[in-house]
Amino acid sequence: AVVSTQSTGIFLPVVGWYMWFSDYLFLSRNWAKDQSAIKKICRTWAKYDPVENSNFYVLYAEGTRWTPAKHEAAVKFAKERGMEPFKHVLFPRTKGAVEMIYELGESLGSVQNVVFAFPGENKPDTGTMFAGKATDIDIYFRRVGSEEIPRHDKEELTKFIIDHYRDKDNLLQYHAENGAFPGKPTPLPRRLRSLIMFYVWSIVSVGLGAVYLNYLITNECHVLLGLIGVAFILGGYAANKIITYATIGASSNYGIADKKVS
Repeated sequence: AVVSTQSTGIFLPVVGWYMWFSDYLFLSRNWAKDQSAIKKICRTWAKYDPVENSNFYVLYAEGTRWTPAKHEAAVKFAKERGMEPFKHVLFPRTKGAVEMIYELGESLGSVQNVVFAFPGENKPDTGTMFAGKATDIDIYFRRVGSEEIPRHDKEELTKFIIDHYRDKDNLLQYHAENGAFPGKPTPLPRRLRSLIMFYVWSIVSVGLGAVYLNYLITNECHVLLGLIGVAFILGGYAANKIITYATIGASSNYGIADKKVS
């Protein structure tokens, strides 16, 4: 999967470098720059072989994370333009999504309208992940075939995206009222193999690490011990940066302070 993300993500330790080398789309929220970046990266993606090197492009057209203040601004935006506001999602920023679909052209095989709902108490973020807290997730998929995508008409594409966001909003309202999405659910069972592999590799890694650390201490390898200490400090710093970056509270004012939303 290839994800579009804000340009500051490239500075995340390790994760940002991986995204840069993997042809991720970095957006600066400046349309003059972003339009050029979208055209360039879509032409790169369009060259990928659809069979041997197919890709799944992930785009959050809202452009930001949901907060009560941003939702209030989105409701105001919709009402000012005579449109029915959304209850559960933000109003999409259609320019980038329209440009991406338009530029990908015939190389885009389908659009997957994906909706997530979290019925449990633990909401998914890096904090709950590092704390080992389980999160319940309900996912609704709707495949939109290539014949349904108005890929050559930007005005129709704008309407297409807004209509699908309204579909998302209706699905989330249904989930809020019924505790599940419509249709027959397909539960994913927990795999014992994954648990076994986790514990086996954890024991092997910790065991080998302890043996090697004991060897360094016994042989008074102070330089290597110092380097390992620095690596742990840098690793902790990197983990802290990633957790901070991913929290809702650290999100920008994008969608609140903007004078114009498009």
